[in-house]
Amino acid sequence: SAFSPHSTANIVVERSSSDLLRSKSMQSPEHENGGGARLAFLGNSILYYNDCPRFLVNLGKGSVEYQDSCLRGGANLSELWDIGNGMMRHGFATEAAKIGKSEDGSDLCDVGSPTVGSLLGCTEEKDDEKRERWDFVIFNDHTQGPARLASREATQVTLVENYLPLILENQAKPIIIETAAYRFHEINNSKDLGSTHEFQRRVQEGIQSYLQTLQPKLPQSLQPRMAPVGTAYLHVHDNNHALWEKLFDPYDNFHPSPSGTFLQGCVLHCTLFGSLPPLPKTEEEIAGLWKDARMMHNVKTGENRALPSVEEAGYLWNVAKKICDSAL
Repeated sequence: SAFSPHSTANIVVERSSSDLLRSKSMQSPEHENGGGARLAFLGNSILYYNDCPRFLVNLGKGSVEYQDSCLRGGANLSELWDIGNGMMRHGFATEAAKIGKSEDGSDLCDVGSPTVGSLLGCTEEKDDEKRERWDFVIFNDHTQGPARLASREATQVTLVENYLPLILENQAKPIIIETAAYRFHEINNSKDLGSTHEFQRRVQEGIQSYLQTLQPKLPQSLQPRMAPVGTAYLHVHDNNHALWEKLFDPYDNFHPSPSGTFLQGCVLHCTLFGSLPPLPKTEEEIAGLWKDARMMHNVKTGENRALPSVEEAGYLWNVAKKICDSAL
């Protein structure tokens, strides 16, 4: 998926482009016998901070063959459907994202697919042989969306009217992330959502309602699942508060830090495959998980974010195991 960072009409380009270039970090979609899963990511900055899609490929060490995404900062699932990809302006115009040059010499960047429809491969300009086929579609909604009744109900409608037909056509299993309550419960106009525990309970109830909305409309082979990332955060909150604080980006206290993305990735891997990813044992192995990340810092400050230590990674890995085992 290639767009020039110098474009002055990114929304138009993102919504109309059909000749999608693939990142060098992605394996070719023609590798049907690679043995790994094919993942499509749909969501916002909870996924693009620290480049969770590429991170999960590296974390799995072969369990993921290929990934692509349609992400937009601050978007809920209805807005993502309506507007599409926003990653040129939201951070994927870095050196790691560059994959070549356009005819006019400007940089081409791997920012993902321009729209939800183009990501899932169900667009009129593609015949069956050219359509992407995904094993899983991974969603995240705006964190406050499932926590409030009105926005929760609106998302239920868009899931059924817009996303469900593409899931059925693509035959991909939907995974919906239960995102984490914010570090400070009054930020981002979230005061009405209550304490950390109350906020998280509301999010979990909302995600469960999304699953319940989709379940009767999907065959048994495509039953949706929740990735209990927020529940894992809450476990850390209750048992290792100092480390819980380090799960958040220190600039805004609601985006994930690299440690938060590590926990999210472990929970996602366990939800997808029923097993944890290999545990990195050295600082070099941990750093290697982000060797090709398109975004690893808050673009407003440019500061590097600390990676989890070997000890912290081990603790978070075990939290993911505990939470996912209890969810089975």
